[in-house]
Amino acid sequence: MKGYRNNFIRKTHNVSGFVYEEIDRLKGLVGSDARILIAPNHSDNADGLVLYRLAEEVDSMFCQMATRELFEGNFGFRHFIFPRCGIFPIDREGSVLGALKSAKDVLVRIAKPLVVYPEGEVYHTNDRLTPLREGAAAMALTSQKALKDEAPVYIVPVALKYHYLDPEAAMVGLAKQLTGLESRFKWVAKPEESISRRIYRFASGLLALKEVEFLGSPGSGTVPDRVENLRDKLLERLENRHLGKLGSGELPDRISMVHRRIVERIKEEATDETRRACRRDLDLLFSVVQLFSYPGDYIHEYPTVERIGETLLKFEQDLGDGGYVTPVSARRLTFRIGEAIDTREYVNQKSREAVRAMTDVLSERLQKALDEIGPGTHIKDLKG
Repeated sequence: MKGYRNNFIRKTHNVSGFVYEEIDRLKGLVGSDARILIAPNHSDNADGLVLYRLAEEVDSMFCQMATRELFEGNFGFRHFIFPRCGIFPIDREGSVLGALKSAKDVLVRIAKPLVVYPEGEVYHTNDRLTPLREGAAAMALTSQKALKDEAPVYIVPVALKYHYLDPEAAMVGLAKQLTGLESRFKWVAKPEESISRRIYRFASGLLALKEVEFLGSPGSGTVPDRVENLRDKLLERLENRHLGKLGSGELPDRISMVHRRIVERIKEEATDETRRACRRDLDLLFSVVQLFSYPGDYIHEYPTVERIGETLLKFEQDLGDGGYVTPVSARRLTFRIGEAIDTREYVNQKSREAVRAMTDVLSERLQKALDEIGPGTHIKDLKG
């Protein structure tokens, strides 16, 4: 099992090296009677597997939640192997209470560290945390209240950041990858232009196609402004259609609310045509998620080889069949353990206020750990 997993990490996800920073923060908790909720950022499709390397490093076994869809396919192989790796299915289209109950079962009864990704989705932004959902904090608080004084529950921020082992070789591969993307639209590659400029031009063209598809005509302005405009208009359209009002709060929470209502309608509606319309709206909602995963200033703000690689990988996935795309060059993963959050400090607050406060602290500590790892290789620092 371990050999298969490590081989898969190396060949499919192109991760060949591991660095562990502030690991004693986690080792000290694993060796105590504390219950631990591991809360990593979610920047790469490799995250779920590589966390088992962290578990081995601290001599523990981690449990992870995964959507039921991940258990499908492979002729039942995943149904056999996933539970043996501590992975259990949850129905993301079901009730929130079901997920809370499953998490409490792991933390209270099984007493194993539980991995929960508070971002909820893979966003491929190695350096930048997206707004966190409150589920991880709610799970930890619910478990602490169930345990009372029996044992403490800690939320442990774990920053994951991937760097290319050979940035120059990676840049060569990324230039080829971009040329391949341009050729899909019959564009003539312009290797004399900077790769950042070519990516911006490609993004603008791809965005124009989506604007025509959904809004009727291409937009004007900068790419970040156009992404935000299209994203917001699509989400508002879905909110009006399924909720009867515009949402408020962080965008991931608004997306979750619309998603939940659409799924409810698919189960409730009597006609096939209405259910088909709801499924089309789920596809539209996925487009909103895709747009949210493209922060328009991500490369411009600090153009590193890693940020370029993440952006091109997202293009490949979104233009393909949604399957995994192997990174162009070998990478090293750094784990940095942030300062743990003791949920006992929040149990006397009102639940809603406590969950919100813990989520804010988690966001701050997780982003701090990411910043402390440091950025990738700036393109001006490449040799040659």
